[in-house]
Amino acid sequence: MGILQPAFNILMICGCWRPSSCRTTCSKAAYLMYTIFVVLLLHSFCISQFLNVILNVRTADELSESFYMFIASVLSCCKIITLLMNHRNIENLGKKLEEEPCKPVSTEEVIIQNKFDRNIGSITIYYTILVELTVVCMILSSFLTDFNDRKLAYRAWLPFDYSVPSYYYIVYVHQIVALIGTSLLNVACDVTICGLFVHICGQQEILKHRLKEMTLEQRPNIGKIVRFHDYLYGYVFMMQKKFRWIIGVQLLSSTLVVCFILYELANTPLMSSKYLQFILYLACMMTQIFFYCWYGNQLKLKSTEIVNTTFEMNWIPLNNSIKKDLIIVMRRAMIPIEFTCAYVFTMDLDTFVRLLKMSYSTYNLLQRRNES
Repeated sequence: MGILQPAFNILMICGCWRPSSCRTTCSKAAYLMYTIFVVLLLHSFCISQFLNVILNVRTADELSESFYMFIASVLSCCKIITLLMNHRNIENLGKKLEEEPCKPVSTEEVIIQNKFDRNIGSITIYYTILVELTVVCMILSSFLTDFNDRKLAYRAWLPFDYSVPSYYYIVYVHQIVALIGTSLLNVACDVTICGLFVHICGQQEILKHRLKEMTLEQRPNIGKIVRFHDYLYGYVFMMQKKFRWIIGVQLLSSTLVVCFILYELANTPLMSSKYLQFILYLACMMTQIFFYCWYGNQLKLKSTEIVNTTFEMNWIPLNNSIKKDLIIVMRRAMIPIEFTCAYVFTMDLDTFVRLLKMSYSTYNLLQRRNES
């Protein structure tokens, strides 16, 4: 697949996207075993976190210390299941962007598509660096403190005594590898979905270019324009149908994580290694929420720009039939393309602000409960 290549490379590492080079039965079986290993790794980590929250947590401090990683592990399990179940759908959505009517038909349209693909490619690299830098900081902090004291990197409930050295090393390595897998999986899912958002914005730009070029043609084909515009609405509806719940879970979980991280920051010494770790983790969560809301907002704005582009066209040489079709396109474009998660939140910057307010309100509730 030509587009979103950096995102699909990360999906391959996470065991969610079999490489095209795996063509033999043995290589396909080997990658399937790797996928099963990743799934078991993430789910076993999630189960240990869940049992810890249920059985071991007694105070608000213990809840805050355990809950943010528990939420991240639950989210990673949901994402890997969603990605594996929608493998064919993601492949089809990517192919649709390279086929008619989305396929570029001129040099200018190729430049537009490549511009947006480079944009999401750069975002993928920078976002991956931010997340993995946070993971490295968390691993080093744990290794310099927890490992020397024979403590686990994260609180967990286990059905055996991990104070035995051999067991401790196995559990500790399991948590570190699961942490890396969780981070990569979150990055892969986020940049794949947001990458599709970016390319839909690119298709809106291609539609605007075709509208401008239509007046230069001797026999304008308004039918292709109308079908292309309607196709983009159907494409977003298809995306929403496949990913609305995972995006809803993403926003809810990220909001909870932000409030618990704020609580941890308020109770962590400024000069400790944990403080830097929480700052970076908070930056990752804020970036994660912002990506979905920003690109959802961009999609909304790009869809309404079709009205202005159509209005600014040279209508004089067009016949009445084409003018009527353009009016229909304008009336349709006045209703923006909006991506909603779980049919509750619209993905835009207003939602981003509301989620931050919700996080801060929850943080204040935890603080007052702790003070009382």
